[in-house]
Amino acid sequence: MPKTIKPTQKDKCIGCELCVFESQRQLKKIGLEESLIRIFRKKSADKQTVEYDLEIDPRINILDIEKIVSICPKEVFEIVESSNND
Repeated sequence: MPKTIKPTQKDKCIGCELCVFESQRQLKKIGLEESLIRIFRKKSADKQTVEYDLEIDPRINILDIEKIVSICPKEVFEIVESSNND
């Protein structure tokens, strides 16, 4: 089965976007267009903290996912086995 990454600890994300930069570097693309990882900022109910929602494109497995996981300073991602119906 192919491997992919999942954001298993979204609450630890600080929104640094290093994972986005690394995926775009591997794709040799400048900017966020057609990015395989998207990070959305959302304010929490108490308006004091900011939370981040991560969206991962299923095509992420075409990249060096070990490098993307290792670049995250907060260890948000985990490498998992993907199935065809994920």
